[in-house]
Amino acid sequence: MFIEPMLLQNADKPFDSNHHYFELKSNGVRMMLERQNGKNKLFNRNGTEITERIPELDNIDLDDCYLDGELVCYIDGKEDFEAVTNRVSLIQDNKILQGSKQFPLTFVVFDILRHQNNNLMKEPLWYRKKILSETLVDQQSIKKSFFIESEGKMFFEQIKTLGLEGIVAKSKDSTYIPAHRSLNWLKIINWRYDSYFITGYKKQGMGLLISELKNNEYVNVGIVEFGMNTGQKKAFFSITKHIKTNEDKNYVYVEPFVRCMIKSRGQLNNGELIDPTFHDFIV
Repeated sequence: MFIEPMLLQNADKPFDSNHHYFELKSNGVRMMLERQNGKNKLFNRNGTEITERIPELDNIDLDDCYLDGELVCYIDGKEDFEAVTNRVSLIQDNKILQGSKQFPLTFVVFDILRHQNNNLMKEPLWYRKKILSETLVDQQSIKKSFFIESEGKMFFEQIKTLGLEGIVAKSKDSTYIPAHRSLNWLKIINWRYDSYFITGYKKQGMGLLISELKNNEYVNVGIVEFGMNTGQKKAFFSITKHIKTNEDKNYVYVEPFVRCMIKSRGQLNNGELIDPTFHDFIV
């Protein structure tokens, strides 16, 4: 039976606390694993069953339980977000088999909601972590998530140095509430800040076309829909009246005159920014 995953709230900066665990935030795809009578059922965060797509977990050694975690793909020792999403989207048997050999997935588990017939969701996180450590032995395709106690600031600085996704701060006393977002579970993202050129905007709704200069050409790297305040929007549109170059059904294009700072979670292999957000103009 699918259980909706508990959600994360955003936090602006890391902090220290004796009342929290600080976990490494994996850069992958959220997944729930239901183990019943020695067989798995795997669900993505929306409840779609994806059991047949992840053969790596068919023969794991595990008691009956219900686990929450993240599917990741390690390439040259680093997590590759694109490889995970591509793998999970495969539905043809031959492609799944080929993908499992070329881009094997690992299930990184950070919570246990049931063990045998015992529902653990109303138990505090410190107790669930204890049960998880006793239940799951790390194996090739499944392992427990790494976490520390108390020193969130130091942990985040290490994450930044390594160029990793970020950290998650979880209250040790937090119960598991499906589909719920609260201050008990916080994500602190290691945002990347880079400068880009604005080369157009949406005609409907807010959306900036962002480009970078490569080999004397402006290459689009995404659309930024969030982050600009009212004053910044007003200033931008007052300038663009004078630098329009073209338009089509969806966009107005402008000269690459305005530069801005964008924060994102990095770039895909095709150059597209991951979760880009407007930060400020560069003057």
